[in-house]
Amino acid sequence: MPGIFAFPAAKQFTYAGTTHLAVGEREHIQQAIASADTAIRLYRSAEDDDQSVGDLFAAHVDLARGHLLLGDLDGTEAMLGFVLDSPPERMSASIVRRLTALGRELSGPQYVGAAQAAHLRERLQHTAVLAALPAAHPPELPT
Repeated sequence: MPGIFAFPAAKQFTYAGTTHLAVGEREHIQQAIASADTAIRLYRSAEDDDQSVGDLFAAHVDLARGHLLLGDLDGTEAMLGFVLDSPPERMSASIVRRLTALGRELSGPQYVGAAQAAHLRERLQHTAVLAALPAAHPPELPT
């Protein structure tokens, strides 16, 4: 069948991770972490033509969010490193929205007074602002 059923396995695992996070509950969060981790491993070992930077970013953000939902700030920060250390111009609007949403989650009452959460929230906001700037996504010139 065409469509999502013809997607490479890495993309399918990325989408599965996102879906499990949307469902919530501890069991689904753990499955989301496993799916996102598998997606990342598959993308990193794939040929250049089969890699998707956007899906790789999405899997990292999902992996970070899974750790956050399990209360693991160290894991959250570690999983975001790949995204936050990447050039902002490589980030799509979808990734910027995910980073912004994750930053909002780090503003929750359980993180009040947590220096690590505040620092991570600032990094997320900074990256989202840089990625959203028009200079990060210059218009293509006609050839």
